[in-house]
Amino acid sequence: SYLTHEFGLNYAGYWEAMVRLSAAYLMLVTTTLSVYYLPRLSELSNIQDIKKEVYLGYKFIFPLAVVGGLLVYGLRDWVIELLFSPSFMPMRDLFLWQMIGDSLKIGSWILAYLMLSKAMIKLFITTEIIFSLTLVILTYLCTQLFGFEGVSVAYLLNYAMYWSVISI
Repeated sequence: SYLTHEFGLNYAGYWEAMVRLSAAYLMLVTTTLSVYYLPRLSELSNIQDIKKEVYLGYKFIFPLAVVGGLLVYGLRDWVIELLFSPSFMPMRDLFLWQMIGDSLKIGSWILAYLMLSKAMIKLFITTEIIFSLTLVILTYLCTQLFGFEGVSVAYLLNYAMYWSVISI
């Protein structure tokens, strides 16, 4: 509703389309995390084995997210016309920041899934709530500074901070 009030219904729609597109292409990566990575981490108890599995996550899963983001970014005009319509072209301004943010999201989730696998549910939920709130705050601040593009800049910054915190 903030984006609708600040930029209008069309721009809120562009953002919603960007979020849905992002979720669709990340589904492959998040499915891999849920189906293979989480159960694998759950069965490991030796710290060296856990570190090795996390390393493999960064070696294989993270590059998959980065390549997916690069591909979507490179094909953004074609994707917009194929999935939406030429009237959605203003959303192309969101792609760079959103794709970088998506890569940071997957990088952070590789570690966040470690929390889930070790039943650190309270910590996981707490960080999710905190960073949901920071996304709202950053969206307000970044849209004031960068205009509509700031919504995706806020997303990128939020996941950069999330990854930093999760790393600690």
